[in-house]
Amino acid sequence: MKEKRVTSFDVAKAAGVSRSVVSAVINGTPGIGVSQETREKVLRAIEELHYHVDAGARAMKTGVSRCIAAFGNMHNPLFLQVMEGMQKACAERGYQILISGKSSEDTDRYELLDLYRQRSIDGIITLDATSYGDAQWLEAIKLVRVPYISIEGYADTAGVTSILMNYRKSMTDALRFMRRSAGAKPIYIEAYLEGASTNWAERDRKDAYANWCKEHGELPEFYTMEAYDEAWAMRFLQKRLSVEEPLPPILINWSVSAVYLYRAAWRLGLTVGRDVLLMAGDDTNRGNAQMAPALSSVQVPYSLMGEAAVRELFDQMERSTRYKTKKLWLEGSIFPGESAILSKRDG
Repeated sequence: MKEKRVTSFDVAKAAGVSRSVVSAVINGTPGIGVSQETREKVLRAIEELHYHVDAGARAMKTGVSRCIAAFGNMHNPLFLQVMEGMQKACAERGYQILISGKSSEDTDRYELLDLYRQRSIDGIITLDATSYGDAQWLEAIKLVRVPYISIEGYADTAGVTSILMNYRKSMTDALRFMRRSAGAKPIYIEAYLEGASTNWAERDRKDAYANWCKEHGELPEFYTMEAYDEAWAMRFLQKRLSVEEPLPPILINWSVSAVYLYRAAWRLGLTVGRDVLLMAGDDTNRGNAQMAPALSSVQVPYSLMGEAAVRELFDQMERSTRYKTKKLWLEGSIFPGESAILSKRDG
């Protein structure tokens, strides 16, 4: 015979409380205070009776699924870092995360709107490229009225809440660190994929470098390279060595491109941290500490950005004025590796 399904009524009876109290414990219902002793009784009854919440039925009844969607490029290591922070913030509120991976352009993200209409999710968070600002997507989420947060997208667009990195300050902090540790003005190399300074983040870094040089009475030296062009890195170091030794300190925007300067230095018989003083403006792949020597870098707080995005999303879900939007700027921190310290050059 089919085993009788355990209901919230059974849990309430076993715990000696009302069904509304059981609901308050399970759903975190606002306005119903439950003592710690009562909560423990309910949770113990749930465990002993092996009670499982019917998520679909609960969503139909309450309009709340206790699940949010995270959309991003599954091949991007930053997405995993963001997910770490999102998971932490969701766990605090008893929420689950539906992961939606980007396969081709942005077609997949529109499917999330149907899930919201079906009450399978309560809101959407996307990790976007810093250049992202699609007006059609923004119009779609406003039409559906889905709670929505963009991480790194829509920096210059009103009407959407964005969690952003303060790249201006991170560049100034990196320059201050290099001036103190390397004892000289760094030159700046901007690596790019689809054109130099094509988005707000790279423009902010470049402007911050120019302003820092001006404030210190220095002439800016700015170069660009394609992100994975190892031949360019070799030519650059060879040319600088032909006219200047020791080499000036180098600040590059991306750690993934700093790898090619490491390789070029090795092929030229140079040692990073002694002959080549180098720092990166990010730690995208979290491999900086494993490089030899460890690459000095700016730690971009992607995990914290994921946490902040979830908390902002909950705020949207709980207030009536959903589209009172804002831009939340987070700061990075310096990882003082061995690659940009003057003492290495003396050793």
